[in-house]
Amino acid sequence: MRSIPAAARGATPRPRAARFARVRSARPFDKLRASALPLFAAASLVLMLLARVAYADRATARALMEDGDLRASAGDKEGALDRYRKAMDADPDLVDAYDKAIPLWLDTKRFDEAAKYLERATARHPELGHAWYALGYIYRQGQKWDAAIAAYEESVALQQGDPAPWWGLASSYEAAGRAGDAVRAYRTYRVLERDPAHARFRVDARAAITRLLGAPTDWRDAALRVALDGGGRATISAAAALAR
Repeated sequence: MRSIPAAARGATPRPRAARFARVRSARPFDKLRASALPLFAAASLVLMLLARVAYADRATARALMEDGDLRASAGDKEGALDRYRKAMDADPDLVDAYDKAIPLWLDTKRFDEAAKYLERATARHPELGHAWYALGYIYRQGQKWDAAIAAYEESVALQQGDPAPWWGLASSYEAAGRAGDAVRAYRTYRVLERDPAHARFRVDARAAITRLLGAPTDWRDAALRVALDGGGRATISAAAALAR
């Protein structure tokens, strides 16, 4: 039979809690979790309060926007724009308010104010193609060609199939001295634009293409220009025959 050491005989057994105290003290995550719980509870409360405030702001903004609609229907452009502006201030993410304000800004030529709000809108919601288009128009009016080009490029990427931003982009390219880009943009506009009411713009685009390509010096240049502008084989042959 195995003997028990003398030093151990008669020793008082260590309590169970004491025996596991060292193990528990080796688990700092428990202490961290216990100390973090009040922080999580406080954060949850703050988020809940912020959500309530945001909901109240959205309700206020919508009420202001509806008041703006009433004023706009009554022909009060200034009053409507004032309400839409206050709605956007109350809730910067109320996209409908920007949509309603854009034609009033452009009609009243409040370009600086419109640029400030639309720059904020596109920063928060870069998917708003119509806001980029309006910004491009505003920058073009101020002859800020690089900014206009950047805005129109965003617009054409988001509003595929819409000819309007292509016209603005082509005009901005031309003003910035980017003839090759302008020709390509004018051609795209002519392909997309099919509204009879805008036939004049298609004619103007064709004239701009001719102007930017320059006058042909011989039949080869004439044929090349016709080919680049979408002419067929017969048209190219005719141009070559006439140039002999």
